[in-house]
Amino acid sequence: MGAFAPFPWRRALCYESASACPRPRRGGATKVRIDRFPDVDVDALPANPSPPDLWQDRAACFGIDPDVFFPISEEEAGPALAFCNVCTIREECLAWALKNGERYGVWGATTEQQRRRLQRNVA
Repeated sequence: MGAFAPFPWRRALCYESASACPRPRRGGATKVRIDRFPDVDVDALPANPSPPDLWQDRAACFGIDPDVFFPISEEEAGPALAFCNVCTIREECLAWALKNGERYGVWGATTEQQRRRLQRNVA
């Protein structure tokens, strides 16, 4: 399948011009393959789309050393819980940890034991 084998969607979207493709197509082709994406207006696509808004990026702990949130014992969880207690997305963090079965560390202002208790009470 050529240079684009790992990304088949890329082949269909980059026939517009040589500047849109990592390398120009033979013969200077400028056709858009509308058979795959008939409703896509290639000119309307953003050149540099912004990354999705992730809840983790808004967390009070963003950029803090992860070791703080994985204490060796429950007694050492104080610094992590201090960050969580002032965090505006604490509920989202806890929901993510419970949904994904996160067994280790401090998530959403809860320790490992507290999350296990929550899961037992729900089940």
